[in-house]
Amino acid sequence: MDMTHAAKGLFLERTLIAVEPDGQHHWQVCIHQCPVARHATRAAALEQAKQMARSCHASFGVPTGVGLQMRCGDRVLVGACG
Repeated sequence: MDMTHAAKGLFLERTLIAVEPDGQHHWQVCIHQCPVARHATRAAALEQAKQMARSCHASFGVPTGVGLQMRCGDRVLVGACG
């Protein structure tokens, strides 16, 4: 889970679905640091992660997001639901 800063100093807990390079020129989708899928392209991995985040938010009502780890190591939030 990630803590996202919200208005007026409040914090919102958000479940992140991560997209990371796997070191073998592929991209993996991870939930709680556990790989659940592997794709040849970053775009395909991001699309699956976005669908999973939307589905999780719709089913359980918890705020979700998609985090992307760049090949340089930086992590960025690329999408959020709720």
